[in-house]
Amino acid sequence: MRVLLIAHGFPPDSVGGVEQHVHGLAHALAAAGHDVHVLARASLPLLDQGVFLPGPHGNPQVTRYAFRWHGVDSLDTLYTCPPMAAALATWLQARTAAGERFDLAHLHHLTGVTSDAPAVLQAAGIPVVLTLHDYWLLCPRGQMWHRREEVCDRADPDRCSPCIEATFTGLVVPGAGAGATARLHARSRAALAQVDRFVIPSARAIPPYAAFGLDPTRITVVGNGVDTERLATLPPPTFAGPLRVGYLGTLIPSKGLHVLLAALRRLPPGTASLDIHGNTVPYHGDEGYLTRCFAPLRAGDPVRYHGPYVAADLPRILAALDVVAAPALWQEAFGLTVREALAAGRPVLVSRIGGLQDAVTDGTEGLVLPPGDVDAWAAAIATLAGNPDRLRAMAASSRPRARGFAELASDVARIYADLLSARRRSGDTAWRRA
Repeated sequence: MRVLLIAHGFPPDSVGGVEQHVHGLAHALAAAGHDVHVLARASLPLLDQGVFLPGPHGNPQVTRYAFRWHGVDSLDTLYTCPPMAAALATWLQARTAAGERFDLAHLHHLTGVTSDAPAVLQAAGIPVVLTLHDYWLLCPRGQMWHRREEVCDRADPDRCSPCIEATFTGLVVPGAGAGATARLHARSRAALAQVDRFVIPSARAIPPYAAFGLDPTRITVVGNGVDTERLATLPPPTFAGPLRVGYLGTLIPSKGLHVLLAALRRLPPGTASLDIHGNTVPYHGDEGYLTRCFAPLRAGDPVRYHGPYVAADLPRILAALDVVAAPALWQEAFGLTVREALAAGRPVLVSRIGGLQDAVTDGTEGLVLPPGDVDAWAAAIATLAGNPDRLRAMAASSRPRARGFAELASDVARIYADLLSARRRSGDTAWRRA
C-alpha cells in the first residue's frame, strides 16, 4: 500500500511520544514492503507558514511543512487554519500530478495540522485513519485534566467552559467560554465524522469519546510499539544497594512527579534514589511546577535531575536504573516510557489509571498503585527495595510484555487493508491510484 502518515512532529526535530511512535511505525511499514510518506510539522523559521520542504528520497519519504502557530489569536484558530488546509490540498494535488496517489492517510494528531485535515483528505479521495493518542479533540488541554487538577471523564460543556476560559485567557474573551466550547465541540464532531477508521492505544481511553458521540465500534484498540530490539540488549539490573528509581517524561503536574518525590521523602535514608529525565515546559502558562517539586528537597536527598533526553539516550539511561515509575494522575492513553522500561527488563511502578495499568499484571512485572496516594507509593518503593529476589523475578517477566514496531505495523496494516477492502465492496473507487 502507498500510505501517508501525518503528524505534528517527527524526529529529530521533535521527539515526543507520538512523534517516536510515528517514526517507528513508518520504518516498520516500510520494512514490511509498504510505500510510506511522512508529512510532519516543523518550525522551519526561514520558510513561510504553509511551505512544504521535501527531504531526501527514500522509504519512508519525509516531507516537513512550516507551521509555527502564527495568527493563532483565538481558540478557534488553535484548531482550524484555512491557509494550512489550502496548503495541504495543494500539496496533495501536486503529489497526484507527480504520480504519487496515496491509498490512504493515517493522521496521528491534528494540532499544528488543522482540524480540517480529514475533510481535505476526503475531498482528495483519500480514505482517513486517525489514531486518538490523547483527548485534544475533546479538550484543548489535551488530557481531560481540569485546571483544578481533577480528572474529567467526559467533555461536559458546563464543566469545560470555565476551565477553558480560565486556561486560555489570551484566546477566549472573558465571559465567552460557553460559546468557545460549543464551537470547539461542534468542530471536533465535524472532523471525527470525516474519519473512516479510528485507532486507540487502550480501550480505557474510549469512554470519553463514546460519551462525546463517537461510535465505539468504529474504534480498534492497537497497543503502541517500542524499539524492543535496541532495548533487549541491556543486561538485567543487579539490584545492589539503594533501589534506583527512574522517572522519564515531561515534567508537568498531570504526570505526578510531585507524588513520587513526596513518597521518596518519606523513606528512610539509603532506601532508594530517584533519577529524573525529561523536559520542562510551561503547563498552560504555569511555569512554576518544577520549583514546587524541588523546593521541599533537603540537602543530601538522593534526587538528580538530568534534563531532557532523546531516544538514542534510552539504553544508557535505563541501564542505570532498577525500576521506572509512572505516577500519572490523568487517564494517559498508553505510556511509552513504561513499555520502554519493560523492553529493557526493568520492572515498573504505574498508577491505576488510564492505559498505564494495561502495561503490567500487578505483582508480576511491577506494581499498580493508586494515583496520588503518597503513602502507597512510599510503601511500594520500600517493599521492592527490601526484596531483590522479587525484583529479579519481575525483571525476568518484563520483556515479554513489550511489543515491537513490527507487530504494531502488522496490526495497523490489517486495518488499512480492511478499510480499502470495504471501500472496494461499497463501490467507492475514488481511492484508486491515478
